[in-house]
Amino acid sequence: MDSRPFLALAALLAIGAAPPLALMPAQGSWTNEEDRYFTAERGAAALDWLGIEIANGRWRKVDAYGAANSDWRELPVSGMTRDGDGRWWMALADGRRTELRHGTPFTCWMAIPRFARKADGSDDTLFAGKLKLHDQGGRVTLGGGGSGAPQAIFRVRNVVWPAPSTNRPSLVLYVIKPDAPEKAVSYSWADPDARLIGINLRWVQGSCTRDSGAAP
Repeated sequence: MDSRPFLALAALLAIGAAPPLALMPAQGSWTNEEDRYFTAERGAAALDWLGIEIANGRWRKVDAYGAANSDWRELPVSGMTRDGDGRWWMALADGRRTELRHGTPFTCWMAIPRFARKADGSDDTLFAGKLKLHDQGGRVTLGGGGSGAPQAIFRVRNVVWPAPSTNRPSLVLYVIKPDAPEKAVSYSWADPDARLIGINLRWVQGSCTRDSGAAP
């Protein structure tokens, strides 16, 4: 077997050069949403939520709404490594590590009836489209403040239950209120490969569609 590709990689790493792109995490959003959730389910020490955005050879930390929590930095992502099974992990300050999963982008719309009706007595609805999130715990919100409508939050997860659970993997859309950000007031689910998932609770409705070209 020709050992030259392996020797070339070893040479690059030895001089501190960036590894080939094939060894880099894909562009987009990465979070530990699933690892954090199932770690809590096992009763183990809680993990803080961690999100990373990668774009154009740089990366930064972000929150669940996609807002920046750090400045852009050059790749590779500090502390992020891939194991032999192709899974990506982030080293933590307490010596543990947490698994990061790549989010599939979705675009959502939301509609919430306002508290006050229109002058003619008909319903007045607050609407927003083209809301961007991903299926690794990404969130979008509408309402509240001076909008005249209650605030609602959508969160999307691609849930894969670890063994020995017999639950089937599911794409899940959660509706959350801001006073209890970790507790869903309702949710709907679909096949993990579904292109669209929606919900209608009367006081809020909407749906999220997998972005064109995004693989299931």
